[in-house]
Amino acid sequence: SYALDNPEQKVTDTIKNYIVAKYPDWSKDEIRLTYKTAENIFSEMTALPKDSQLSVIEVYTDFKPVGSVVFPIRAVAGGMDRKFMIRAKVDVVKKVAAAARLIKKGRSIESADLKIEERDVALLPQKYFLSAEPLVSKEAKISIPGNSTIFEWMVGEVPLVRRGAPVTLIVTAPGLAVKTKAQAQEDGVLGSEIKVKRADSNKIVAGKIISAGEVEVKL
Repeated sequence: SYALDNPEQKVTDTIKNYIVAKYPDWSKDEIRLTYKTAENIFSEMTALPKDSQLSVIEVYTDFKPVGSVVFPIRAVAGGMDRKFMIRAKVDVVKKVAAAARLIKKGRSIESADLKIEERDVALLPQKYFLSAEPLVSKEAKISIPGNSTIFEWMVGEVPLVRRGAPVTLIVTAPGLAVKTKAQAQEDGVLGSEIKVKRADSNKIVAGKIISAGEVEVKL
């Protein structure tokens, strides 16, 4: 009833199942474990009953099993109940979009600016891109250094109206439409609200972009 077979693999499967239960978007194949100073523990575990059931003890509910972590592993079989502390480094490797070269702020992103590479995303914000397609024709909101993982906050739609551009301000009311010249005070995309400065009074008003050169204010 003794000689637990391949305890390292059983511990690995136990930890991966625990991580996937916490992070369903990650698959077991994407999780890589590197053990630190665990050889003696695995050797000790070979003396456990072969039908031992292993589990990760949840010390606290917001425990994050990523990065360098100590996993409390519980082994139960019959009347036996033991605990082992196993230190591991957890990497979650996904293919994500990264900058193939410097992408300057304000540039429209092209396919040649991008590459797909395996990266450890375990400690990254969950707002990266798994393919290049959603990024093509987007605009860089900041200068993105070459080789950087690209996150959602780094890119945006190409503005339909640029800050400083002349626009036609259309002031509308039931049965009324008055047009006047104005200047955009900020960038904006179709349907977004931006501030504009009227040319006739220098008054700042907020309006909705309805075309490349028109901003509407409803009274």
